[in-house]
Amino acid sequence: MSRSSLIFITLISCLLCSMFLTPVNTYAEGPTVQVEVMEKIPGAGCVDSKVTPKGYTCTIWSGFSSVMVVIGNLIKYFTYITALAAVLYIVINGILYSMSWLDAGAKDSAKKRIIQTLLWLVLLFLAGTILNAVAPWIYTA
Repeated sequence: MSRSSLIFITLISCLLCSMFLTPVNTYAEGPTVQVEVMEKIPGAGCVDSKVTPKGYTCTIWSGFSSVMVVIGNLIKYFTYITALAAVLYIVINGILYSMSWLDAGAKDSAKKRIIQTLLWLVLLFLAGTILNAVAPWIYTA
């Protein structure tokens, strides 16, 4: 297995774990609506229904706010995972840089990858700043 495929598998695993282990943000604005459903909706506080037999009464947000919360959470997850991957990549290349004292080519390529990763991290945080200016609900939801 190549190193790039191992890094890709690790990143996907971390992303999936963070999506399932991190609680869903429930700080949406706007009124809520009571709905009768046959299956429980995760995160909607469903209780047994008094109207529908074998059904549930769930509380959901009305309007577009629940979609905004999901989109905001996905953007936050991808931002955190990308920043974590970049830091790990910098650490790995720093170790490669410190171990390549005999090979000048390996030293230059590790240094080049560290600089590129730092530039991509700066771009990532600039994108976060731009998103916060354009759509502030992403980081406040």
